[in-house]
Amino acid sequence: MGRLQSTILGTKAHGEKSLNGEGMLDVSLLESGQNGIRTNFEGYVSNAAYIRRNLIAVLVEAPRGFQHLPNSEKWVGTLKSLVELHANTIEGLQSTLTVEYSEEAVGGAGEMQETATNVTRARSVPVFTWTEKYGKPINQFLTGWITNLIMDPTTKVPNVMTRQGEKPTDLLPDYTGMTVMFIEPDPTHTRVVHAWLSTNMHPKTAGEVLGRRDLTQPGEPTQYSVEFTSLTQEGLGVNTLAQRYLDEMNMSGINPNLKEAFVQEIQADIRAAESGYSDQVNDASARAMDTPAGGY
Repeated sequence: MGRLQSTILGTKAHGEKSLNGEGMLDVSLLESGQNGIRTNFEGYVSNAAYIRRNLIAVLVEAPRGFQHLPNSEKWVGTLKSLVELHANTIEGLQSTLTVEYSEEAVGGAGEMQETATNVTRARSVPVFTWTEKYGKPINQFLTGWITNLIMDPTTKVPNVMTRQGEKPTDLLPDYTGMTVMFIEPDPTHTRVVHAWLSTNMHPKTAGEVLGRRDLTQPGEPTQYSVEFTSLTQEGLGVNTLAQRYLDEMNMSGINPNLKEAFVQEIQADIRAAESGYSDQVNDASARAMDTPAGGY
């Protein structure tokens, strides 16, 4: 059975400004509705559900202040890795529209006529959750970001101002904060469903630092949920930028089942220890009796 004609909406009507038009179903079709008088098996393809995909976070701009810190490439590289590769979860991105209405009584029966008075969009407040690594590098990085570029808790002055050498002439938001693009791809990982471009992003904490002693309890891992400030843009322009980034990705050859083994040979000292399976096979082969000609 073939699909219904015009199963995909494309750029018609509400798909006009969507980069995901080729991945958007046309729900205006008669056969696509499944909750009418009967089930339309002919249109089951047009009843496929939307499943929200995991976001892709892309570091667009690092704080300019990192350039005034020693080993600036390490500061930038660590931030990119934390944003794009290490987060367990990223939450707080939202674009929900809310319409406010005033209401006026109509007649005496209690009916009300409502009139739109305002439309607002929900504010995005990104929250990253990381599992701390051996030696606490995540806490140390975030602490360094805060105390060097934002403010030291004791002096109330960022420590970048106390270093020898070149100093900044201002501490404006691009010097202290980062810009991140968040992309929700479609199931094919080739089209943008929605994207957020968040700037003026600063950590509100470096992660909880606690100490305890209890010999009856096992040790436990540490996780940080770090909320960031954010000024967020969205719309066709942001989606277009996100689409450019997706287009630059080469998806060919990333099948994990085709990745070569991460270890290519047995260690030399293990080979030297003649106490394994292959050693027993070789020993048994060396001790085998010669078979007489013609067999037994």
